[in-house]
Amino acid sequence: MIQTTYTLKSGFLKISVLILFILCLTNPVFSYETDTLFRSDEIINLQLRSDFLAIEKSRTGNPEYFDGELIYYSPEGQPVKFTVKIMARGHFRRDPEICSFPPLFVNFREKEVRNTIFNNQDKLKLVTPCQDDQDVIEEYLVYRMYNQVTDLSMKVRLAKIAYYDTGTGKTLFEKYSFFVEDRDHVAKRNDAVVKDRFLTPFDLNRENFKKMAIFEYIIGNKDWHITSRKNVVIMQPEDISIGLVAVPYDFDLAGLVNVDYSKPEGVPEYLLKDKRIYKGLCYTNDEFKDTFEFFRKMKPVFESVINNQELISKYDKKYIIRYIDRFYEVIENEDLFKREFLNACHTRKDYNLSDV
Repeated sequence: MIQTTYTLKSGFLKISVLILFILCLTNPVFSYETDTLFRSDEIINLQLRSDFLAIEKSRTGNPEYFDGELIYYSPEGQPVKFTVKIMARGHFRRDPEICSFPPLFVNFREKEVRNTIFNNQDKLKLVTPCQDDQDVIEEYLVYRMYNQVTDLSMKVRLAKIAYYDTGTGKTLFEKYSFFVEDRDHVAKRNDAVVKDRFLTPFDLNRENFKKMAIFEYIIGNKDWHITSRKNVVIMQPEDISIGLVAVPYDFDLAGLVNVDYSKPEGVPEYLLKDKRIYKGLCYTNDEFKDTFEFFRKMKPVFESVINNQELISKYDKKYIIRYIDRFYEVIENEDLFKREFLNACHTRKDYNLSDV
């Protein structure tokens, strides 16, 4: 009897394991999903409390974490509070001569954020108003535009935040900011891992880099580089046949955003307005043609993202759309295409690589 019972249990266990294995292969619920925080476009209203004057003082040396508290309200109107650690971050925007308030890292405690909209978060970048929160919203837009281009992009969540200084007992200001998805979470969502080794654009998936480089041209962003890892994260998909891929971030210096601190002193606005530089590779005419066609189809998608953003004025929406339209004018004109792309593109010699 004992042997029979054991056999039945063993058979049941084998069947159960087999069913579970099949479900894992076929049911998408087992795949890594977008974090709760980034599943909605709804603006979060919250309060961030810390010794912000001390945080600002620490930005010029080696920034350190300070105790803080984050408070937001549930859909039922109940306050949700948990402790956090807050630190100034960044390079260019951490400079007090550039930004009146630094971008931040917000470090969460896993147990405290469980079952909240910040569930599964560890440490997040928070893009804060450097000088004007209108610039924050426009940079947020660029992230949202690139989300439409590829899933290999960082998701963002806009928030209206009251920054309360515990040292003085006063609210410093209430402005828009946004959280940026953690790069390891982006990788997991795309069945990939973050890699950190020396490489050039020629080591990347050709299609991924081509779309990224042309998108950076569309928005007028020159503040990135693959070899130095400037404002890009490199990832290796689980399917190694795909090759390495690049995920860009930090778009504040893009011409589309047009922040005041991106303009050299003494240079007239009309000389800077449409200044773009293509930093991608030299592709065949057919490759350029196919990618340009992809972005032609994206044009109404981009315009929808821009026009649906109620926090941007009609004037600024027109400026942004006109700025994007300039790209489409270039690719429809053979001479402009040659000047902007074929004469500027990079070859293997530009990276001291031998011809293959």
